[in-house]
Amino acid sequence: MGLAFVASVAAFLGVLLVVVGFFQARGRKSFAQHRLDILEAYSAPGAESPVPLALREQGSAWAERTRSQLERAGLALKIHEYVALRALTGLIAFLVVLALGGGNALFLLLGVLAGVGGFMLPPLYVRMRISRQARKFNSQLEEMITMVSNSLRAGFGLLQAFDLAAEQLQPPISTELHRLLRDIRVGATLEDALGAMSERVGSYDLDVIITAILIQRSVGSNLAEVLDKVAYTIRERVRLKGEINTLTSQKKLSGLVVGLMPPAIMLIIMAMSFEYMEPLFTTGTGRVLLAIAVGLDIAGIIAIRRIVTIDI
Repeated sequence: MGLAFVASVAAFLGVLLVVVGFFQARGRKSFAQHRLDILEAYSAPGAESPVPLALREQGSAWAERTRSQLERAGLALKIHEYVALRALTGLIAFLVVLALGGGNALFLLLGVLAGVGGFMLPPLYVRMRISRQARKFNSQLEEMITMVSNSLRAGFGLLQAFDLAAEQLQPPISTELHRLLRDIRVGATLEDALGAMSERVGSYDLDVIITAILIQRSVGSNLAEVLDKVAYTIRERVRLKGEINTLTSQKKLSGLVVGLMPPAIMLIIMAMSFEYMEPLFTTGTGRVLLAIAVGLDIAGIIAIRRIVTIDI
């Protein structure tokens, strides 16, 4: 009866989180925003949204930040869908731990901690996707700058050079260039469109390029030569990052090996004598110790990887 009551309360809290997140993300909409949403609804499934980011209304700070993170990660999720996914993962983690404990009070506390951990898993995945998209975007920047610089030397304008690069390059950089050009076509200035692109991508290298373009438009100079110098700087940063990754790869591998040693030893002991390890899975104290060991092991792997990660 106690377990059923707790499960009911957990389900209620999960639904409540979904509803609160939906209304928090939805906010109040004007007539213009409503018309823009209708325009988006009639777009082809999976196609690029026809509504530029510069034309969308700003919601709450949390909703705007979350929308920006989802866009950077390349995930086609609405805000309320994302909140529902977080609540669902947290609820599942809580119920799984609670079912393993059989209604034990200690496992109720562990279930709450597991629910919080499950609730935080989607943001962790989103950050991983953002990092992956940023690395892929940065790897294409040098080619894009070189192509734009060569186009400028051939007599093209800056927007024509961006259009040519968008047609010849692959996503994600081609997608961002198409969005940049679309913002300009619907009335945004080049400065505003570049600023929106910088906010969407969140790349330091891209910020350097945008800063160079804006300075050139203000004071005047040979933009092709400026972009060549920026491309050289980016190449040197990439080379330096490669050297740092080479020097720290051994430490990263050492951290992974150290983190995998405890489960490997446990599997070896279980293969030799399962009865010796059986209390770790059948008793409440053993399960608690096992959960603590897993948490500490994961924390150690993350700590080692953060120590050897150097940003330049």
